[in-house]
Amino acid sequence: MLLPLLNQALPFAIPTDPHLPLNTNPHSHPRYTDPMPPAQKPIRREIELDFIRGIAILLVVDFHSPKSWLFTPFRLLGFQPFGWAGVDLFFILSGFLVGGLLVKEWRLKGRIASGSFLIRRGLKIWPPYYVFLAVSLATRHRTFHELRGNLLNIQNYTGGIPFTWSLAVEEHAYLFLTLFLAIAAVFTLRMRTLFFTLAGLSAAVVALRTWVSTRGASDIYDPTHLRIEGIFYGVLLAMLYHYRPQTFRKLQTLYWLWLPVLALGLLFLRFHSASVLTGSLLIDTSNFMAVALLLLLYRHKPASPQQASQRNPLYRFIAWVGLYSYGIYLWHVSVDGPIVSLAAHLPHPAAVLWLGLAPIAVGLVIGILATKLIEFPTLKLRDRLFPRRVDSAVGVPAETEAASDVDPTQSVILLETEPGT
Repeated sequence: MLLPLLNQALPFAIPTDPHLPLNTNPHSHPRYTDPMPPAQKPIRREIELDFIRGIAILLVVDFHSPKSWLFTPFRLLGFQPFGWAGVDLFFILSGFLVGGLLVKEWRLKGRIASGSFLIRRGLKIWPPYYVFLAVSLATRHRTFHELRGNLLNIQNYTGGIPFTWSLAVEEHAYLFLTLFLAIAAVFTLRMRTLFFTLAGLSAAVVALRTWVSTRGASDIYDPTHLRIEGIFYGVLLAMLYHYRPQTFRKLQTLYWLWLPVLALGLLFLRFHSASVLTGSLLIDTSNFMAVALLLLLYRHKPASPQQASQRNPLYRFIAWVGLYSYGIYLWHVSVDGPIVSLAAHLPHPAAVLWLGLAPIAVGLVIGILATKLIEFPTLKLRDRLFPRRVDSAVGVPAETEAASDVDPTQSVILLETEPGT
C-alpha cells in the first residue's frame, strides 16, 4: 500500500515556465497583462497541499491521543513519540501559503493591501477559535482567568490552553510579515533584499534559541521569538516559488538532498542523546524535515478533477482529513477527557480498543463538524465581503502569470469546492 502512495505523492516535475528578472512593479514589464479579477475565479484546492495538511494533523492528533496507535510502527523501532513535529510542518506550510498570498499580491498588484489581508486572516482564524474558547468557558472546562492569554492571542507567553501556543505564533507571524512588507514598500526594497533579510532573521532566531538553550532555559518551545523561523522558512520558499520559479523547481528535483534530510532526521529522532542543546536541535531537525517534505510532495501541475479522483484512496483520505485540519486541531484534545472517563467503565479489552481508536475518530468527527458549521460558512461570507486580491497562494507562479496570459484557474487540482486559504 505504501509504494502506490509514494508514487502518488512524488509526481514528476512540471514543464519550465518563462523566468523573468526580479521586479516589484509588475506594470513596468512590457508583457504584463492584468489577470482575471480574483472575484471571477473559481475557488479550487490543490490536493497535494491538503495531503501535507493531513499528514501534519494526523501526527498531532495521534501525539495527543492516549495510545498513539498510528505511531506504533515507530514505537516498535525504539522511537520516542514525535507527533509534535506536525506543528512544524504546519508552520512551514502556513508560511508557504500566507507568504505566497503576500508576495503574489506584491508582484501582480505592485502593492499589498495590509488591511484587507489582516481582515481576511482574522475571519479565517478567529470565528472557529473564539467559538472554541466560548464553549470551553460555557462548559466550565476553563475559567476566564485561565483564558486571558488565549483571548489576546499571547497564550504562548502567559499560559492558557497548552496546545494553542502554535496559533499565537502564527498570529504574531501574520502581523510581523505585514509590518515587514509595509516597511519594505516604504523603502522600495527589492524582493531579493527581502529574501536575504528574512533568511538572516531566521538564522538569528535559531542562534537565539541555541543560546537560550545553553543558558538552561526550560521553555524554548512556545515563545514566538524562539519558534517563528519555521514560518519564515515557508515564506522564503514562497518567494522562490513566485519570483524564481525555475530555482524552486530545481530545488524540488534535488531528491539526492531531500531524501537524506528525511533519513538523517529520523536517525536523529531515534538516536539523539540528552543535552542542553537537544531541544533546539530537535526543532531544527523537524523544520528541515518539513521543508524536505514540502519540496518532495508538492507539485503544481495541470490536472482535471477526474485525474485527481484517480489517486490512491489512502492519499485521498489523508488529503480529505487535511481539508478540515484547522477545526480538527482546535477540537481534538477536548474529546480525550470524556473518552478516558468512559474507558474506565469498560472491560479491559474493550477499554484498550476504545482508547486506541476513539480519540482519533471522535476528534476527526468533531473537528469536521465544527469546520462545516463554523469555518466554511464564515469563509464564504468573508469572500463576499472582502474578495480575494489574488486567485490563490500558489497556482501559477506570480512571475509567470504577470508575464503571460496564463489563466491560473486552469492548472489547479480540484479537490473540494469549499473555501480555501
